[in-house]
Amino acid sequence: MTEPNHSEDWSLHAYADGEIAGQESRALDERLANDPAARAKVEAWRRQKAWLKEAFDPVLDETVPGPIKAALRQRRGFTLSPYAIAAALALLILGGAGGWFANIQMSAPQARQFADLAIEAHEIYTHENRHAVEVAASEGDHLTAWLSKRIGQQLVVPDLSAKGYTFLGGRLLAAGAQPAAQLMYEDQAKRRITVFVAANQSNKETTFLMTEKDNVTACYWLDGPLGFVITGEASRDEIVALAHMVYQSFES
Repeated sequence: MTEPNHSEDWSLHAYADGEIAGQESRALDERLANDPAARAKVEAWRRQKAWLKEAFDPVLDETVPGPIKAALRQRRGFTLSPYAIAAALALLILGGAGGWFANIQMSAPQARQFADLAIEAHEIYTHENRHAVEVAASEGDHLTAWLSKRIGQQLVVPDLSAKGYTFLGGRLLAAGAQPAAQLMYEDQAKRRITVFVAANQSNKETTFLMTEKDNVTACYWLDGPLGFVITGEASRDEIVALAHMVYQSFES
């Protein structure tokens, strides 16, 4: 078995982060022009960095909880940088405030099942005109009360207007043998995104996860009693930003 070239990977990471200049940078430019695999790595790392920046830059302004500060100061003389704080808060946000780091439990297969169901429902109902939703946005109070009762958890309708999306309404769906809610939004270009919410019976948690099918992108996660999937014909950057807004709506 060939040993991986870790120093080479670190060079590519540094290049992707813009930390290499001069002759070494020019040499890597030339290499990437003739190495599709290495070029794909660099492009993927840059996309990941952009997604994380979009999703978690807002937490730089949040107050750092005491237990996180203590955990980050295990070494004498350790100084908290803004990005260390952001990383810690990102873990806190994604894991759920009640559990801290140690209680984050991964249940990616179950979350992926939610995602597959949500994508199927998205593809079916976003192409409808007259029957895209079961209950219109004009009956928002009735819709949230009804869906909350059926799912067994308090639901809210996230406000996504800051990203140009207007709430159209929602419907009751099935996630396997349990009820689920689909909330639908539309922008001025008539692009539609859906928020799929179902009870998370395992009560486990995941980080934000991504999947793509054809031209549909979905961001999905489990957060305590609920599972979420944001689906749309949009870029990963946009879907991640919308997912962050949905997360904040349910945490506020």
